[in-house]
Amino acid sequence: MKRLGVLFAVFLGLGWFWGLAQSVKIEFNTLFHEADAKAMEDIVNLFRAAHPEIQVELVQGRWEQYYAELRLAVIAKNPPQLGICHVNRLMEMVDYLTPLDASPVGNLLELAGIDPSLFPEATWKAGQINGHQYLIPLDTHGWGLWYNKDIFVAAGLDPNKPPQTYDEFIAACEAIKKAGFYAFHPAEDALPRKLRRAWEIFYYQMGGELFDPAFTKATFNNEKGLKALEFLVNIFNAYGWNVVGGNGYAQFTAGQLGMLFAGNWFYPTAKQSGVNFGYAPVPNLFGIPYTWGASHQLCVPLQPADTPKEVYLGAMKLARFITENAYIWTMSGGHIAANKEALKDPRLLESDYWKESGHILNDMIQKGLVRFPINHPRGSQLENAIETYIQLAVVGQISPAEALAKAEAECNKILSEK
Repeated sequence: MKRLGVLFAVFLGLGWFWGLAQSVKIEFNTLFHEADAKAMEDIVNLFRAAHPEIQVELVQGRWEQYYAELRLAVIAKNPPQLGICHVNRLMEMVDYLTPLDASPVGNLLELAGIDPSLFPEATWKAGQINGHQYLIPLDTHGWGLWYNKDIFVAAGLDPNKPPQTYDEFIAACEAIKKAGFYAFHPAEDALPRKLRRAWEIFYYQMGGELFDPAFTKATFNNEKGLKALEFLVNIFNAYGWNVVGGNGYAQFTAGQLGMLFAGNWFYPTAKQSGVNFGYAPVPNLFGIPYTWGASHQLCVPLQPADTPKEVYLGAMKLARFITENAYIWTMSGGHIAANKEALKDPRLLESDYWKESGHILNDMIQKGLVRFPINHPRGSQLENAIETYIQLAVVGQISPAEALAKAEAECNKILSEK
């Protein structure tokens, strides 16, 4: 009888959720631009057509100001009812977000019928902190290996067998170099943050961690960190596989680059370039085939104390709808939908993007091989400190050992500040 009572209560809760008592207005703020913004607008328009009882005001853009403005809106007690949060921003934003499993009106995840098992475990857990779930995964995005099949043929390599081990990778790079092309670029357009991501991939593959679990100190100035950085530096220097300052995007689209580490967002550009490209998982160079990635997730900012229950439920209804229709998100921007049901949509499975690269990135995600960025209140400062010295090492101004020592010292200083 007790169980029946619980089930009846859940049924009533879902009944309330799906049949909102009155019309409500939801403001949904994102930081998206261009194709991403268009995709989200398309999803929201579908929701508006299906749920006229919920009025959605969609506000997008202002990437650089987004998080600061969201915090200010919460402080001013005028927040949007739904927002976006990168997983690596959760630590700094948590005080401004509603714990979804312990909101003022109850467990919003249960009320919305959102099933955690529909999402990759690592991506779902990335939205947890302080024992509560604050985020609902929208996607996972990350880097893979793009390669030029025609250059592979010219270099005597099999265009249908991209390298996946260290030995295969070294041999491929040397063959491509000998054929007169740039062999490999590890970091998209070589901006400092991209060079840092490449170094992180090599370091993570060795089993390294950037910081101790409590973020009391940096833990990357060691033999593994040095080996990873020396490998990165040598790509542009001793190995001669590329040149300092080289733009991997431009080299690849010009048909001059054999292999490139780049994100899923590169697909439309690669497609339009006319290059006969292939896509593969990041090779297992140093032990575990990790890649760099991140995740956009949905959040409910802290609401004023008098916010009606139906407003929370309207926001969650929209959140669930977005995740369930995220095949549109994947087809537009290439970010892999987190909701496994959305990944089964035939329109996505039949698309060129999915067949040519999307399913491979999804396989990396489902295997837990995507490592997310630093999640700390001063995460941006820590990343800036590391990438500054990584870049100086790549361009030859300081040695790899000196770069790691300086980055370690600066990170520890940041962590020690109150």
